[in-house]
Amino acid sequence: MAAYKARLSADLERWIAQGLVAAESRQPILDSVTEARRIDAGVALAIMGAILAGLAAIAFVAANWDAIPRLARFALILTVFAATAAAAAWGAARGRPLVRDILLGVAALIYAGAIGLTGQIFDLAGDPQAALRGAGLAAILLALAGRSNAAAIAAVALIGLGDFAGPDGLFDLKLRWLALAAPAAALLAVAWRSRSLAHLAGPAMVVGWLFATSDVAQAGYLALAGAFAAAALAARWGSEQERPATGVLYGWMCAGALLAFAVAGFSDDTLGLVHRLAWLILSGAAIALGLHDRASAVTAVGVLSAIGAVSAILMDLGLGLMTAAGVFAGCALLALAAGALLRRKRAKT
Repeated sequence: MAAYKARLSADLERWIAQGLVAAESRQPILDSVTEARRIDAGVALAIMGAILAGLAAIAFVAANWDAIPRLARFALILTVFAATAAAAAWGAARGRPLVRDILLGVAALIYAGAIGLTGQIFDLAGDPQAALRGAGLAAILLALAGRSNAAAIAAVALIGLGDFAGPDGLFDLKLRWLALAAPAAALLAVAWRSRSLAHLAGPAMVVGWLFATSDVAQAGYLALAGAFAAAALAARWGSEQERPATGVLYGWMCAGALLAFAVAGFSDDTLGLVHRLAWLILSGAAIALGLHDRASAVTAVGVLSAIGAVSAILMDLGLGLMTAAGVFAGCALLALAAGALLRRKRAKT
């Protein structure tokens, strides 16, 4: 918001000089732009103090765990969870959204730990994957109940851990819950204007969709690239509407689209060089789009993708390292020359 207000101030000076805005309207316009509340040092220290106090209590209980009776352990777990949830409700009732947000996130983590501790207390055998996913679902309910970014972040993390905690790990044939949880988290990030949630939902969506199942054909990855591209266009539109979270998702969706397209061509059944050239063209388009939109993340994704495409082409052609170095050097010189010509032309105009 501070950067927007600075740009607005500069624009107002230009508009006043051009006679578009009255000089006496400058200050009222600037005063009408409200800045978002910032977390000051006192609030940050209070949050850290609350977290450290919770860790101290957990460490005290862990040190005396064997000395506590079994039922007392179970009651202690329930009491800690209920107290944290009640404190979050108190924060919501007093109009303290930050307190509510942080405490609901802590409550989600306490619930996840309570599942494992309950099994240990009563000697219950369980599936770690199901436990983590169940804790993730509980965190989702806490997030929706209290509009908590911290609880939503914990939910995505717990579901992601549950997806990859199974015996088959990364190459499990079952559909991953992250493929559904991550898009839901992305929608919540947009609705709540939460950049922090978007920073997790973006990569979680890329991982969740790319590894939704191990049995995906080349056409499936191409369709997935199209889905990512459609999501990127939607995020780009949202970014133009000045929705903070969509700018973060914009870069991740472009990364997912290019990565899915690249994975579709790593098999021997592809068209080989044609796919690599198309990959290189799409990478260049991403670079141009990022420069046009001033989206540095999209530009960086396009550059990395172009490097990968050129490397794949050189590998397909069977070129040696010295030849590859020469090709890269030639491309670099061409890019620098083209950039210098464009800058000179722009300076003349």
